[in-house]
Amino acid sequence: MSADTYVVTGGTGLIGSNVCRRLIEAGHGVRALVRDVDVAAPLADAGVQLVAGDVRSLDDLTTACEGATALIHSAALLGGAAQQIDEQRVTNIEGSLHAYDAAARHGIRVVALSSTPFLDHRDTLTEHSPVAERWSDDPYTVTKGHAYVEAKRRVAEDGDDIVLLIPGGTYGPGLVLSRAMSATSFNRAIRGAVNGKISRYLTYRSPFVYAEDVADACIAAAQRGVPGRAYLAFGQEDAQSTASWLNVACEVAGVAHRIDELAVDPDDAAARATYGDTLIDLATRTWPVPWFDNSVTRAELGYAPRTQRQAMEATIPWLRANGQIG
Repeated sequence: MSADTYVVTGGTGLIGSNVCRRLIEAGHGVRALVRDVDVAAPLADAGVQLVAGDVRSLDDLTTACEGATALIHSAALLGGAAQQIDEQRVTNIEGSLHAYDAAARHGIRVVALSSTPFLDHRDTLTEHSPVAERWSDDPYTVTKGHAYVEAKRRVAEDGDDIVLLIPGGTYGPGLVLSRAMSATSFNRAIRGAVNGKISRYLTYRSPFVYAEDVADACIAAAQRGVPGRAYLAFGQEDAQSTASWLNVACEVAGVAHRIDELAVDPDDAAARATYGDTLIDLATRTWPVPWFDNSVTRAELGYAPRTQRQAMEATIPWLRANGQIG
């Protein structure tokens, strides 16, 4: 088996497909654990070896990791208006624990993608920010937070080789169009904004980032990251509201309309039904300025993300080429 073979979970997703593509471009072997080989056909076309399986099965992951150099675990159920705790738990917690276990059995590193809602945001977020004393109780935050805490524990107490990678609001081209344009994707928000289907957007701040930049950070973390470190793969600019970010998309796309900010009442049941608990919680928090400082990620991984304009200038043509915007 090749000494530079990487296993990727969530390979049909936006980040995972970019990880697969960038690894192939660098001359590495790539195996993607996929539930539906038909959906994953674009990965096979790019040179990825498809392995039928599911992160919910430890045996599937253990078999896929045999002879591999590292596992990049990007499979997850994301937050949104419709969240089921049981479904989130099975994928986000049990799937992550299976990834940790499978990698440990083979003595290889796992790079696990994580998130920010459960971290302490009272001060500027860094690679060393602690977990907050209290979290929101929405399923996404609870399950991703549990997987994060367990990864940290395993590194500290068991000596496992786990590196955490936290992406921002990710957008840009992906190999599997249906997954890149999923209901919870920021690409879908760009499409709606440029096509005039969105006139205002819930006000909360996010460190938006181009998908290929996140993929490069994942690969760098696999190759030279520090076990237990939580790297921040965010964009070049500080976090900003979704509306202001979407207005960059409208400007690059050459459309005249712009997106307005939408403030919400956290006690508004209709708003919660529309946007979901995760986004309502983010929209009603207070945030430090700057929102983040990822200088450790830049230094240790050589991370150099694109500007928003550069990223949009690559994303808008891709959306047009795929018939998503006019």
